[in-house]
Amino acid sequence: MEEPELRVGGWEKQGGRRLFKRLLSLILVVSLGTLILGPNVVEYRPAYVSSDSLYFPTTWNGPFDTEYSKEFNGHLKISSISYEASDSKSGKLTVISISSLIDLENLNMQSVVVDKVESQAKKEGLELKNGKIVDEELNVNGLTVDNTAYQWDANVTENADFFLDNGIGSEILVKVYFWTIEKSPMSYNNGPDIEQLQSQTIICIAFGTNLNTIEQATEMIGNVKI
Repeated sequence: MEEPELRVGGWEKQGGRRLFKRLLSLILVVSLGTLILGPNVVEYRPAYVSSDSLYFPTTWNGPFDTEYSKEFNGHLKISSISYEASDSKSGKLTVISISSLIDLENLNMQSVVVDKVESQAKKEGLELKNGKIVDEELNVNGLTVDNTAYQWDANVTENADFFLDNGIGSEILVKVYFWTIEKSPMSYNNGPDIEQLQSQTIICIAFGTNLNTIEQATEMIGNVKI
């Protein structure tokens, strides 16, 4: 027997099963709308190292290799910018910014990050090994970000370009920081702002021949802005 509807204050209060069906329908409609409108709503928002850094643009140069790409039919819009140590062989930093309507922290963030690191290492002609997770706090523009950093050792291969002068087989340190920028509270004073709708994930991949280079890159990461 169907549960009756109760009229309360001019609104119809649905019985349990009917309310559940309405909520399920609403979720399906919202999900479908996100799938259809997502690629049109999401915008590229490149992240970059600001001149507040101690090492950029002095010890490090850039930006170089600015790239834009899409994944999942445009639901993820990805921008990538790189920086290089001024000696042109000891270090490189890649800053990746991923725009999406879905917070990637609610998905498999580790898989997303590892995929980007593997792709970038291959592009640099490096072979990754001995990956591990390191719990660290990262200070970004004066704010402490709870962070899990990833580290790898890597070797230079014959496919390398930037690091080739270090010699094939040379060891390169790889350290990765990533975080998600929280969405701003919605404001409709002048209509909804697209930037308030989308989530922003930052992945910074540092390659260095030694710890000093990695520390310089880490300081630069602390000055990444959008």
